[in-house]
Amino acid sequence: MRYLFFFLLLILFSCSQTPQKNYIDYIDPLIGTGPATTLAAKQHPGDHVSNGQTIPAVTAPFGMTQWTPQVYNTEEKCLAPYYQGRTVAQGFRGTHWLSGSCTQDYGSFTVCPSRFTNNFRFLPFQRYTMFLFKTENATPAYMSFLFPELNVMTEITGTKRCGFFRFSWLEEKQPAVIIDVNSDTNEGYIKIDLEKNEIYGYNPVNRIYQGQGEPAGISGYFVARFDKEFVKYGTIGNFNREENATEVHNIQNVGAYVTFAVPDNAPVKMKVGTSFTSIENARKNLDAEIPHWDFETTKQELENTWNEKLGSIDVETEDEGELTKFYTSMYHSLFHPRLYSDVNGDYPTFAQDYKIENASDFDYYGDFSNWDIFRAQMPLLSLIAPKEYNDMVKSLVVQAEQGNWLPIFPMWNNYTSAMIGDHSTSILTDAAMKGFDFDLEKAYKYMRKNAFETPENVDEYIDGKGRRALTSYLEFGYIPLEDEVEDAFHKQEQVSRTLEYAYNDWCVAQMAKKLDKTDDFLELSARALNYTNVFDESKGWMNGRFGDGTFVEDFDPTKEHSFITEGTSKQYSWFVPHDVEGLMALMGGEEQFSSKLNDLIDKKEYWHGNEPSHQIPFYFNYTGQWDKTQKTVKNILRTEYGLEPGGLSGNDDAGQMSAWYIFGAMGFYPTCPGSNEYQLSSPIFEKITLNLDKEYYPGGKFVISGKEAGLQTIFSKVKLNGKENSTSFSHSDIQKGGKLEFLK
Repeated sequence: MRYLFFFLLLILFSCSQTPQKNYIDYIDPLIGTGPATTLAAKQHPGDHVSNGQTIPAVTAPFGMTQWTPQVYNTEEKCLAPYYQGRTVAQGFRGTHWLSGSCTQDYGSFTVCPSRFTNNFRFLPFQRYTMFLFKTENATPAYMSFLFPELNVMTEITGTKRCGFFRFSWLEEKQPAVIIDVNSDTNEGYIKIDLEKNEIYGYNPVNRIYQGQGEPAGISGYFVARFDKEFVKYGTIGNFNREENATEVHNIQNVGAYVTFAVPDNAPVKMKVGTSFTSIENARKNLDAEIPHWDFETTKQELENTWNEKLGSIDVETEDEGELTKFYTSMYHSLFHPRLYSDVNGDYPTFAQDYKIENASDFDYYGDFSNWDIFRAQMPLLSLIAPKEYNDMVKSLVVQAEQGNWLPIFPMWNNYTSAMIGDHSTSILTDAAMKGFDFDLEKAYKYMRKNAFETPENVDEYIDGKGRRALTSYLEFGYIPLEDEVEDAFHKQEQVSRTLEYAYNDWCVAQMAKKLDKTDDFLELSARALNYTNVFDESKGWMNGRFGDGTFVEDFDPTKEHSFITEGTSKQYSWFVPHDVEGLMALMGGEEQFSSKLNDLIDKKEYWHGNEPSHQIPFYFNYTGQWDKTQKTVKNILRTEYGLEPGGLSGNDDAGQMSAWYIFGAMGFYPTCPGSNEYQLSSPIFEKITLNLDKEYYPGGKFVISGKEAGLQTIFSKVKLNGKENSTSFSHSDIQKGGKLEFLK
C-alpha cells in the first residue's frame, strides 16, 4: 500500500497546466546515458567511443547548475554522475558536468534524503540505495524519484541558477537530508546556519589538461534553504560524523546533515542557490529566482521556458519516434555553454584567482567545448537562441581581453588547449558574418594575435595560451613530425593541426576582409592553403611530413596514426571546409574526388561518432550527387541515433552530435562556419517552421517543407521562395524569412 501511495502522489504532483503544444513531452532525458545500442554501434561493436555521456538533468537552457541522480560520487575524468542501468543511487547532484563529454565534473555537491536511525548511512559509499525513476514524466523541468527502502520520494525542478527539491516521507521516523561537498582533493567547506535554516558551502575547482591539478581560481558555491526547522544536525568529515557541530572544511568527505519533524507526512522543501563567485551571491541568486516556496509555480515557469525555446523549431509529423529524437536533440544542444554570471552581473574573472568582474549589459558564459561545438552546435544556437548566443560570443572576447590571449578550449573558466585547432576564431567569425553585435575590432585583435604570435613567456605558453606548435607551422607552412607538440594535452597530431590551422587562418582572413585589413587578409588567405602542404600525392591522402619535406612511407590511410587526431587519414583528409574545390583539384579532379568520397561511405569507413567527419556527407553536393548526400545523411540519422539510453553512437560533446541531428533532420548543414552558406540534404519531416526572434531575424519565420518527406524520401529539386534553387543557400535567406520547398 505504501508504494501505491507514492505512485499516486507522483501522478498528482506531475499534473499541471500545459501550453497548447507541450514540446517537453517529446524529450527523453535518458537518451545518451548508456552504452551505444544504435544500428551503427551494433554493426561496429567496440569501435571507438561507445557512450553518449549525457545525463538526465533538470535544468534551464544553459543553466549554471544541472540537477541529476548520482550513481558515482567522484569528480573523476570521463565519469559522468549518472549512467542508465544502475539501479542504486547515492543522492542527487548539483553538477557542472560537461554534457556528453570525457572531461570531469567540478564544483559539485550532492543532496540525499535519508532517515536518522541507528543505522544512519551518512557517507556516499554507504548510501547506495535502490531507486525508482519515473521516466515517463521526466522532463528538463521536473523529475521524480522514489527510494523504496527509505520510503521517501524526491521531486526536482529549478531555474537558471537554482534548484528546488520537494521531499516526501511516508513515515515520520526521523527524516533527514545530507549534503556532501564532492571534492576528490579533500578540499571544501560546509556550514549549518541555524538562524537562517540554511546549509551553505563551496567546492574549490582544480584544473585539468594545461595546469593539471592547480587551483582554477573559482569554486562551486551553494546555499540550501529549508522550509522546516532543523531538529538535529551535525557535520561529516573523514569517515565520521560529529553531532551538534555546524562547520567543517578541508578534510575528506566534507558534509553535513539535518533532521526534521514532519507531522502528517508533510513534505520538506529545499531551495538551493548556486554561484561561481561567492556564498552571498548564491543566496542572492536564490532570493531573486525563487523568492517563494511554491514548487508548482517554479515547475510551471521552467516548463514554459523550455517550451518557448523548443518551440523555436516547430516540427509537424505523425512519427512520434522522430519527434522524440528531434526535441531530445534540442534539449542536449541547449545545455552549453554554461551561464557563469549571477543575477547582479557578477562573474569570476577569466583565468585569475578569485577575482570578480561585473557585466551590466550581457550574461557571461563559460565551458566552451570549441573543437566540437564550432561545427553545428554554435551555429544552431545562432538560430534558436540568438540573444544567449550573442552573449556567448561577447564572453569569448571578454575572456581574451582578461587573459590577454584568445582561449582555445576554455573550461572551468581557464585556458586548457585541451583539443587541437583554434576554433574560437571560427565561432567569432561566424557570428560576425551573420551580423551579431559585439566588438569586432577587439575580437580581431586577439584572433590575429593567436594567428601570428606565440607567448614570449614560456610559462604562459605551457599554461595554455596561444596556438600549439605555431612556430613550426609558420616556418614550414605545416607542422613537421619532428615537432611533437609536447606542451599540449593532445601531443603530436601534426597533420590534423595543420588542416585545422589552415581553416582557422581562413576564418581570421574573413574577419580581416570585413574590417578592411587588406594586408592581413592576403597573408592569411595564402596561409589558408597550407592544407596542401600535408597532401601526399603518391598516397593520395593527407600524410605525416618531416621537416626535410619527405612524407611517411609506412602509411595506411585506413589506420590510426599519431599525426592524426582521433581517427584515420581517410577520415581527416576531408577537413578542408573552406576550400572544397581546392581539395577536389588536389585529389585529381571531380571524378577522383567523387570516387574517394563514395569509397569512404560505401566501405562504411566514415565515423560519425566523432566530430572531424561531420561535414563529409554534404560534400557529394560538390560533385552533383545531391541524391547521395540525401541518402548518406538519412542513413546516418537512421543508424547513428536511437530512442534507447544507448541512442547516441558517440560522445555528444556538449551537444554537437545532437545539433548535427537537428540540422540533418531539417535538411541543411553549415559545412563551413564563417561562410554563411548551408549545404542541402533534405528534410525528414513534411513541415518545419523556424520561429525566429525578430530582433535578430527580421523575417520572423522560415519554413521548410517536403511532401511525403521521410527517412527514405529522396527529392530531385528544391525551390527557395518559389524559385528553383541550387543545393546550397545563404544564412541571409533565413534572416529575411521565407520558404524552402523540396520536390520529388
